[in-house]
Amino acid sequence: MDQHNTEIKQIEKLTPLDSSDRLHHIDSLRGFALLGILLVNMLAFQYGTVGYKFILPNLSTPDKATFSLIEWLLQGSFYPIFSIIFGFGAVMMWERAQAKSKRFKRVFLRRLLILLAIGCLHLYLIWDGDILVTYAIAGLIFLFFIKRKPKTLLIWALVLVFFINGPGIVEESSKDQLDLSPYVEYENNVLAKGSYLEIVYHRLTVNPFEKVDFGENLDPLEQEFFAAFLSFFSFATIVAQAVMLFLLGGYLAKKRWLHDTPTNKRILTKMVLIFLPVGVGLKGGMVFTENALLDYYGYLLGGPIAALGYIAGFILLFAKFGSTLLFQSFAYLGRMALTNYLTQSIVMTTIFYGYGLGMFSKLGISIGILFALLLIIAQVIFSRWWLKRYTFGPLEWLWRTGTYLRRQPLRQQS
Repeated sequence: MDQHNTEIKQIEKLTPLDSSDRLHHIDSLRGFALLGILLVNMLAFQYGTVGYKFILPNLSTPDKATFSLIEWLLQGSFYPIFSIIFGFGAVMMWERAQAKSKRFKRVFLRRLLILLAIGCLHLYLIWDGDILVTYAIAGLIFLFFIKRKPKTLLIWALVLVFFINGPGIVEESSKDQLDLSPYVEYENNVLAKGSYLEIVYHRLTVNPFEKVDFGENLDPLEQEFFAAFLSFFSFATIVAQAVMLFLLGGYLAKKRWLHDTPTNKRILTKMVLIFLPVGVGLKGGMVFTENALLDYYGYLLGGPIAALGYIAGFILLFAKFGSTLLFQSFAYLGRMALTNYLTQSIVMTTIFYGYGLGMFSKLGISIGILFALLLIIAQVIFSRWWLKRYTFGPLEWLWRTGTYLRRQPLRQQS
């Protein structure tokens, strides 16, 4: 009993960062990433998580241009920014625990399990474009690397880059055989006309690959096996990429390149000049050609490379303009990222899905982007109002309370 009480006291002493210890440029970067993620997710909210990939030929000229810009500059680059920040924050949390000689693994494990629970609720009850479940699973793997030296993290990240991008060579010859259009037709019908319970049932039971014609006379059991394998392989690739991005974030944290901008201005500038052109160039092949190989590498390789350039560029800009309204607005968003992320899903699915306003595939991309920007502005206003009165966002408070096994103070102290 005494040992248990001692352990609880040890855990309680490892507490969240207060505002004086925060890296405010990282909060602002997180908010910037959240904006980009919403703009990308608007395609999936309006046309389905698979269906949006098939809409380009039927769009108006302005919407085609908007779609291409989102694919080129945002798609595959802004959730990597968020992922890199996640790995960065995990290493910072570990370093704080080491400095105070406090327990870390159990605290971080609880943090991931709570995130997994929130992610499952989001995935099945709100929106099937969830990324939180992936983060929780990838975080469990990242836990084995968090103590390693920066060089080790970088080597493992590069190893994962090789294994993730290796299948792209084969993908060019086999990708066209995976015709997901029958699933898209089904998905569009369910999302546009289905009740809330019908859409939840759809999320719980349907595998997009089940409707793929594999070109063979397969019996139902074989068809189900291949569909399950492709679903697992797709999810495993996403998890592997998340781990790779966490490793990069951990590497940046251990090298401390993002902690002190003036000291690291030179290396940050090099990152912008190298990673941004290379990443955006690779993604150009994904957007402006019909080549399946370039499409594969543009998303899985070009996206993360561009993300590193975006991160470095944003940090340099924050050093000059961090006190402006724009960057402060991003910081408010970023400090309540979990609350704002889930709110975006609730609002947008209510607008577009059949159980809400039923605007699925009716507004067009340009108007959808306008909706997204209006929502972001509303979230900035609300986040600022909330954080003037409370220490954490609502879900952030719940997450931290569960993580540290102690009710966190919510109201700001005068």
